[in-house]
Amino acid sequence: MKFLVTGGTGFIGARVVVNLWERNIPVVVADLDLNIAWTKQIALLKHREDPVKLAEIQQQINQTSFVNLDVSNRKQVNEVFCKFPDITHVIHLAYLMSAEVEADQSRGAAVNIQGMINMFDMTVDHRLVRLVFASSETIYGANHSAYGDADYAVKEDDFCSLDDHFYTYGVMKMLNEFTAQKYIKNKGVSIAAMRPPVVYGDGRMRGSVLWACEFATNPALGRPVKLPFSKEARDCWIYVDDVAEQFVRLSLKPKLDHFAYNNGGHSVTAEELMQTVQHIVPDTKYEFDESVPRTALIDRCDSTRLEREIGFIPRSLQEGVKAQIEEARCRQLQVSY
Repeated sequence: MKFLVTGGTGFIGARVVVNLWERNIPVVVADLDLNIAWTKQIALLKHREDPVKLAEIQQQINQTSFVNLDVSNRKQVNEVFCKFPDITHVIHLAYLMSAEVEADQSRGAAVNIQGMINMFDMTVDHRLVRLVFASSETIYGANHSAYGDADYAVKEDDFCSLDDHFYTYGVMKMLNEFTAQKYIKNKGVSIAAMRPPVVYGDGRMRGSVLWACEFATNPALGRPVKLPFSKEARDCWIYVDDVAEQFVRLSLKPKLDHFAYNNGGHSVTAEELMQTVQHIVPDTKYEFDESVPRTALIDRCDSTRLEREIGFIPRSLQEGVKAQIEEARCRQLQVSY
């Protein structure tokens, strides 16, 4: 068994790689802009108090191959699989986020559409055991009101029309999922899609949702927070390490009952979110932008299907926020020394 993780030194990708190291699973880490030091740091910080595990992780790091890869370039993608013919599983996370897509539609289509098709073709050509890729809650549109009841948790089979969309990014994810199911039906391959909501944690470096890092990391380091929406804005939040665990478990399960899965998470208002932070860091200073009533995302999603499939329930919001705060502080201490 050997995994390829594309976007493998990004925000979620680095956590997936660390998760595979912890399982002693060989991995090839591919990214357009490799941040190897960052990925190593996550692993070493996480196991800093366990010398035995730290030594095991270091051995895994030493055996890992890191490659520069533009997933939109079919020749480059094929070369990776030819260089590492023992790749059996792929977790595909190389994608341009919504702001990047809107800024450059051509590049967005190249990476998000052609890049995804390249990975589907590799799944067929190299007879992979499974490809799992990151879809998104944005496929459900930009407003929870499309589903009626405000307390309704959106399920995987719920329909969203194009009229209810705001992000090109979300529509691209819809096309990815549609195309994937064509490959499953016509080629007999194993492909699954995961639909994360707002993924929070320390270490986001780019994208339009940097606030999903700053809301807890800033207070951890004694800095104020300003969230770019109302205190009443409601979103679904999940901790980044839990998302990584979900991706790996779904990849490893021998047989899947479904194609698409909601990652789930905790549905809270922005005010409830910051109260959670303040419970851990009492001197937290924060404010909201009341001129923006809500984010262009759904409010809550149902994760029953995934929980049954992989037997994993994400940690509580308070546990996740506490983990992020502790990591941010440990990282600052490491940098200081």
